[in-house]
Amino acid sequence: MKNGRPVLYPTYVMLMEASKLVLYGTQLHASDYVTSGVPCIMPQDIIDGKISTGKIAYISEENANRLSNFRLAQNDIIYPRRGDITKHALITSRENGWLCGTGCLRIRLNTSSILPQYLYYYLTLPHVKEWISQNSVGATMPHLNTSLVGQISVSYPTYDEQHTIASILGSLDDKIELNRRTNETLEAMARALFRDWFVDFGPTRAKMAGEAPYLAPELWELFPGRLDNEGKPEGWKIGELHELGPVRS
Repeated sequence: MKNGRPVLYPTYVMLMEASKLVLYGTQLHASDYVTSGVPCIMPQDIIDGKISTGKIAYISEENANRLSNFRLAQNDIIYPRRGDITKHALITSRENGWLCGTGCLRIRLNTSSILPQYLYYYLTLPHVKEWISQNSVGATMPHLNTSLVGQISVSYPTYDEQHTIASILGSLDDKIELNRRTNETLEAMARALFRDWFVDFGPTRAKMAGEAPYLAPELWELFPGRLDNEGKPEGWKIGELHELGPVRS
């Protein structure tokens, strides 16, 4: 392996030869950020290979136009300059035109020989991430610079093979993301159901109000028709877990 390049394909190129690498320093002040406008991607917004908008910052369109050189384009790849320097994200059509914020490094390919999606997945290889970690500078907190990233050697097959590889891995990522969202939805539904049944006592209150059943008949019958003097469903008890059986550590 040389400069993060596992022996995969005979053809390879150093990133400094295949892309334009740009570091972004502090260009904005706290007063420049607004509640809505053009999103400005910071290192903390790079999560699991994607851009998270949960806590993303915004600047005005006027400021964004002033900093047009900081605009990102679809298929750019960005890294954080400090901290977890092996994580990165591929800019999609959604983030096209957003700003590359303080503390990020941008990779923009200038060759048609390498597919951006292939490069994104190549940079996730353990060998590459290990090389980046081992060669990063900084005693207390590792950080990246264009010189280091430019030395990464990218081994690549034909363009058609790159497309096939990226398509397969992209489909797997899509399925993983779909499963993650499905799990989040199911967890939210389970929490809401638990709260309705065992905190708010929704079915019992619905019966008391004469409302139509909203559960399957066999479940609906499990809930009493009124609350007791303590405000819980009649016949239900409040106890401690050990009363139900032995608790072992």
